[in-house]
Amino acid sequence: MIRKYNESDFNKLNVLGRDISDNYIFDINNDCFVYEENDNIIGFISYKLLVDRAEIIDLFVHINYRRKLIGSKLLENMIDECKSSGCKSITLEVKVTNIAAIDLYKKYKFKIVSTRKQYYENNSIDAHLMYREL
Repeated sequence: MIRKYNESDFNKLNVLGRDISDNYIFDINNDCFVYEENDNIIGFISYKLLVDRAEIIDLFVHINYRRKLIGSKLLENMIDECKSSGCKSITLEVKVTNIAAIDLYKKYKFKIVSTRKQYYENNSIDAHLMYREL
């Protein structure tokens, strides 16, 4: 089940987020959808609404639940929410090495518009900047 984030999710998101980064802390100022199954959060998408543009901050699905369209469902919910909020575009950064994520975003009409050199992990991994009009 997909639902909007609520305050009681904070600790669970931080635990999941540690698979993104060892010092992950969920930003409560972001908008977020969570994917919950049997009272466990197994995925989430966090994003910022910035007037007429949105920026995806994190899209994460627990490794045991990948390849089950959970990421797609979270992304679809976020896109629908952005459209209804009046957003005209969505941007994100993704590691150039994260082929699965890049393929997912391309499936939803995101395009690589530039590469940010030495963006991640102590300036050792580049990031693609991806963009989609709504």
